[in-house]
Amino acid sequence: MRVVTGVKVVAAVAVVVAAAACSVPGEAVRPVDLSAKAAPAAAFPYGPGQAIGSAQVAGLLADLTFRPLRGENDPADCTPAPVDTDTAQVRVGPGGTAQGTLTAVVVRTAEPFDDFLGRLRRCPTFTLGGTVGTTVTTEVAAADAGAGTVEIERRITMGPPPATGGTPPPRTSVTEFVAQRGNLRVYVQNRRAGDGALGAEEMTATRGLFDAARASAFPAGS
Repeated sequence: MRVVTGVKVVAAVAVVVAAAACSVPGEAVRPVDLSAKAAPAAAFPYGPGQAIGSAQVAGLLADLTFRPLRGENDPADCTPAPVDTDTAQVRVGPGGTAQGTLTAVVVRTAEPFDDFLGRLRRCPTFTLGGTVGTTVTTEVAAADAGAGTVEIERRITMGPPPATGGTPPPRTSVTEFVAQRGNLRVYVQNRRAGDGALGAEEMTATRGLFDAARASAFPAGS
């Protein structure tokens, strides 16, 4: 990856994880355990959330954060900063009437929330790295920088426009909520086929999962 800022963030994430781990001189540093901060399985509104095994986390987070495992987005500045995949906790459950998937993540990052929000606003449309012409359009539906929260709507078009009279490429819609305090970030995504907006009931259910994920990651008084 040629993005210099990404290299700096990777190093900073390593420092964050090492500093947060418990250790004494002469002992190996233990990885940060975020499992207690993950969204509870029962908080998923349409069926229990299932924990994703560590071998699958890196690939799933690449899809969820729109940071390719290889290459960079176009424009390059629209390549998100990395998150710490080694300690991330990911839960996945079924969606509602839109027949999608709900995903809740708690993960460490060295990127300040203001930088994350600024990149969202700078990149309303980009081409996803490592794909053949897949484009992502992003709308910041609501944001509260002071509270460290943002609601995002995305549309993913999986391929270039068709020739005249051709079949349009498939599209995927993502309704996404993100919250961050310090170096800890929570994502909740409702991802489904097509380009339709969520119905009121399913939007309420997705917000409810986000509220539960935030409460678990950021307990009152912490």
